[in-house]
Amino acid sequence: MTTREAALTTMTERFPLVAERVQRVFGLRLPRFVAVFAALWASDQAAVLEMGHSAWGVTDYFRDGGLDLVGRDGLDERLHARFRRDPAEFVTVMGGGSDGLHYGLWYDDPAGLPNLIAHNYARDSAETWPSRPPTLLGVLREEVDQFLADYGAEPEDAERAAPLIEALDWYADADAEALRRDRLPRREPGLRRRTAVSLFPFLPPRSGKPHLPSSGMRLEDFGKDPAKAAEWIAEAESELAAGRPAFALTVGSELHWLDRDEYREAGLALLTGAYRALGRDALAEIAEVHAAHRDLRSVQVLTEP
Repeated sequence: MTTREAALTTMTERFPLVAERVQRVFGLRLPRFVAVFAALWASDQAAVLEMGHSAWGVTDYFRDGGLDLVGRDGLDERLHARFRRDPAEFVTVMGGGSDGLHYGLWYDDPAGLPNLIAHNYARDSAETWPSRPPTLLGVLREEVDQFLADYGAEPEDAERAAPLIEALDWYADADAEALRRDRLPRREPGLRRRTAVSLFPFLPPRSGKPHLPSSGMRLEDFGKDPAKAAEWIAEAESELAAGRPAFALTVGSELHWLDRDEYREAGLALLTGAYRALGRDALAEIAEVHAAHRDLRSVQVLTEP
């Protein structure tokens, strides 16, 4: 058995245990393609690192001894690799190469599998954007292709990318099979609506209007006009009380990203109220634990006991 065959077998066997841990801790369902990425990391770590990426986040549970990891200093495991402006829908599974780039599974609804992969430059402006490929290996493939398009004329750069390309080719069938078995609720990233700073989840009918086109104007008001900010918050609260949580989710998400002390309490109440009204309690609980620990100096939370 080759190193890759052994890695794929091991991570496939670990998948049910890791999926159970993610379900128990996060209240979320884990897609099988994460196990394929974990196998790639186990067999070809140097090639992945050479292109500036790494396994991180819930993928750490796939490591040898990964299911023995605990939150340092008694911290909640859901805080691992969760940067201060990450939306609750975003769960980190891969690190990037610069400016706090990290990639996460995006969950519109915790009852289902993630709808896509998103990315966020946490140490830059920290907006959250969709990635086009539906799997982590697809994201790596797209980024290698872009790297070659930008730098591939230089022989040494082409040589840098070659090991990862070869590894991605080897794992391609397993990645496709994982995607087929999961039957992910795929929604094209180009069709997804967003606030000025993040993706916006799909909502069920009769959730109210999220008022997304005016997101940038609200962010400006939150920063410069306290009276107008209070009006936006009051309107969102009124909509939520009337059983229409969409606008509360919009405003709560904007205030979460804005990350100003004077809005923390109101923003969290809007977020959690909207999530619970939508039956998305797992996301409300992530938002609550995150709000309680947003000032952590390090998001490296999982550690050996």
